[in-house]
Amino acid sequence: MIEETLERWEPVIGLEVHTHLATKSKLFSPAPVEYGDAPNHRVHVIDLGLPGVLPVLNERVVELAIRLGIAVHAEVNLRSVFARKNYFYPDLPKGYQISQYEDPVVSNGWLDIELPGDDGQLETRRIGITRAHLEEDAGKSIHDDAVTKGRGTHVDLNRSGVPLLEIVSEPDLRSASEAGAYLRALRSILRTIGVSEADMEKGQFRCDANVSLRAIGTEPFGTRTELKNLNSFRYVEAAIEAEIERQGEILDEGGSIVQATMAFDPDTQTTRVLRTKENADDYRYFPDPDLIPLLIPADEVERVRREMPELPDAKLARFVGDFGLGQADARQFTESQELAEYFDRVVARTGAERAKEVAKWILRDLLQALKQLDLSLEASALTPDKLAALLELVEKGRLTPRNARDLFALLVEHGGDPESLMVERGLEAVSDEGALEVAVQEAIDANPKAAESYRAGDQKSLNFLMGQVMKKTQGKADAGTTRKLLAAKLGG
Repeated sequence: MIEETLERWEPVIGLEVHTHLATKSKLFSPAPVEYGDAPNHRVHVIDLGLPGVLPVLNERVVELAIRLGIAVHAEVNLRSVFARKNYFYPDLPKGYQISQYEDPVVSNGWLDIELPGDDGQLETRRIGITRAHLEEDAGKSIHDDAVTKGRGTHVDLNRSGVPLLEIVSEPDLRSASEAGAYLRALRSILRTIGVSEADMEKGQFRCDANVSLRAIGTEPFGTRTELKNLNSFRYVEAAIEAEIERQGEILDEGGSIVQATMAFDPDTQTTRVLRTKENADDYRYFPDPDLIPLLIPADEVERVRREMPELPDAKLARFVGDFGLGQADARQFTESQELAEYFDRVVARTGAERAKEVAKWILRDLLQALKQLDLSLEASALTPDKLAALLELVEKGRLTPRNARDLFALLVEHGGDPESLMVERGLEAVSDEGALEVAVQEAIDANPKAAESYRAGDQKSLNFLMGQVMKKTQGKADAGTTRKLLAAKLGG
């Protein structure tokens, strides 16, 4: 059991994250970066390294790398060098990968993560970021018999040459949960600053985890293994725990760990050796002769710094401090730049004093409607202004919360003016006391036991009677007026 392992051994974990950059074309070629196309339909002769072609750097990736460096408090190196990383694999048509080795574009940064402490309160831990370097992605080898029809391995080169940032952490993580928290925080930053969509299902955010164990209370690191190509938070955490347990069992029996590349099997929740680990010299790195050093003007870095959007930590503090949101709700907004911007735009219309109410409608009703309709927020027809208008009808008592929720799916899918839809569908709330008094009296007469129970001090009975009035009025009864009339008639 991992709990027993952790009594004797301390994990030391470092993560290497590969994230696709949000560009329209590839790192060194004009081939488009698109997902879901037929295999090998987004490939250029430069991606294949055919004789006579030369790589041309995509200028957009430089700005995105600078953004990441600023966001993680790192040094943006004004001079960096592209190198060739040589290895032979079917999905690497050139026989080498253009990357950065000794001179990366970003180095020496850090990222804070929050974790629950022993007392249940959140504690902040600072995780160092060694470097972030630019490189081109390899193609994709497909081993699935359902795709290949049992005819060996197929290769799709659409991904070959897609621009990546490889973000390498210091070995500062000490548990699988810390690794998960780090990845979530990093992904939130990447999406917030527009560096990457970081869609894990599309392979835009992948992680390799380096894991070793050392005896508790000792300083030297143990021999590490590397878990490759983990593409979900759940798999990362499960794989790390499985590897910690595997290494612990070997060390407890007096064995030694062999440096190796590992694979994680989610079905058995175990790790296995793929191959003994290569060292850097196995790749024969050398500066790419077709690319001159990348020189970034200092004023370009300052320009990007001035134009940086609000970072997740600052946004979280603002949502909690200015709007009074709880930590959980505020954190859910900061995990999505689109959702946070949507919330800000609605609050700008309704006023900060109603921010908590707005948050509830967005996180509960809007997200539920999007899920039911299988739509993204971007595809929703319910704009922030229209949502604010809907909530204004509820605030004024012209529309009950129940009927407002009934309009949500329609507004999200098709749009429209909330007030016009309310009138067209006859949903306007009944707040006239004369009109409601009949329904209130009928509810009391039809439910004498509930009426007596309320008079005896049972407050829940009043809610039951309100529900009966709502049924009679098809959900149109104004809640405040109904409650007042019921209490008056029941002598409460």
